[in-house]
Amino acid sequence: MKVLHITTGSAALVVAAWLLGGAPALAVAQNPAAPVRVASAELRRLSPTVPVSGQVQSQSSVDFAASVEGNLAWVADVGTPVKQGQIVARLDTAQLSLQRAEAAARVTRAQIALKQAQREFERLSAAGDAITREQLDLQENARDLARSDLDIAKASQHELEEKLSRMEFRAPFSGVVVERVKRAGEYAALGDVIVRLGGNGGLEIHLFMPLRHVRAVTPGSEVLVHIDGAEAHAPVKSVVPVGDPRSQSFEVVLDAQRIQPLPAIGALAHADLPLGVPQQLLAVPRDALIIRSDGMSVFRVRGAKAEKVAVTTGVADGDWIAVEGGLAAGDKIVTRGGESLHDQDTVQVIAAAAP
Repeated sequence: MKVLHITTGSAALVVAAWLLGGAPALAVAQNPAAPVRVASAELRRLSPTVPVSGQVQSQSSVDFAASVEGNLAWVADVGTPVKQGQIVARLDTAQLSLQRAEAAARVTRAQIALKQAQREFERLSAAGDAITREQLDLQENARDLARSDLDIAKASQHELEEKLSRMEFRAPFSGVVVERVKRAGEYAALGDVIVRLGGNGGLEIHLFMPLRHVRAVTPGSEVLVHIDGAEAHAPVKSVVPVGDPRSQSFEVVLDAQRIQPLPAIGALAHADLPLGVPQQLLAVPRDALIIRSDGMSVFRVRGAKAEKVAVTTGVADGDWIAVEGGLAAGDKIVTRGGESLHDQDTVQVIAAAAP
């Protein structure tokens, strides 16, 4: 067994070294300052919200349905840009064109018959006593019948012209062909959808939320919307206060025209709809909350020390939540690194969270 022998001089040197520098170094090694990130507690206008989802839709969207039966002669391809008034589909007009020619001939025939009846009536009227009153009345009736036949022929002609005008489908606004339901050569019955046209005019976001909140949402209120990973605010355009009996939800329409860049039609949208009037409340980031067995708290940094402050939470809005406790606006609150802290621990602020 080896025995360590320490002389009196050596012991004195060790003690001196410990007193001069070893003790502080050891203490620092045992209790290092904890790195934390902080953000300021703020007064914010907050209101309770409910998360909902929906879809971007366009007011400039139309389905072209056949109002006249017939075979399709031509349909625009998907993705074709069209201007207002441009043809996007056309039915075969061969049969109606023949009927139009026949109708025009009937009008001409009725006009000739009316002229003959009118001339005969004028001749008998000028004959005076040479003809009877009965003969004159019969000719007058023949003239009136010829005039009625002409009116019927013209009405039939106008009806065919109107039918022919409905054989072409013209864009009511500028847009893009988004779907071709039927192709050229297929038969289109009454009411069959042939082609769909979409445009970027009047973009809206249609959201559906629980029916129990129908009185909490009002037109004009601002809503935080999340679309394609980006955030934007959109005003409530209208509320449809009629609930679906199955889903127990109602529809809220947001105006998406102020969102830049404009979202794609059909894109999914998520929003936090406010359920009340915003109030000025003291709020901290959600990440600042520490939940332990003894309750909820945050750590406030003063100097190089972290003070544990018990809080109660209130209204939440996005990443911020209202709190009540011993805090004031401007207090530096730990948002990162607080999970392992204890009251009066030494901390080192390494960065301040962006507001």
